[in-house]
Amino acid sequence: MKESELERKVVEYCRKCGLLTYKFTSPSSRGVPDRIIIGKDKVMFMELKQPGKRPTPLQYRELRRIQEHGSIHVAAMWADDIETAKALIDGVFR
Repeated sequence: MKESELERKVVEYCRKCGLLTYKFTSPSSRGVPDRIIIGKDKVMFMELKQPGKRPTPLQYRELRRIQEHGSIHVAAMWADDIETAKALIDGVFR
């Protein structure tokens, strides 16, 4: 599965769950996660990868920075398949 297909499935799942999701790009900051997912009282940043691929060291660093600067209401995670992504989303928002 291509990363773009995984991202499309994550967006569909978020919409089904009533969550907002935005594509996250930052031209001046490389390594930021692909998606911002917003619920009523929590925010999640998610990096999506092709199956079997892992985030780059820079992407890991950005996920860690977000998590460390957030609170219990902010999560920063990554997934390389739709089942993992769904489980992470459910774990944060349910």
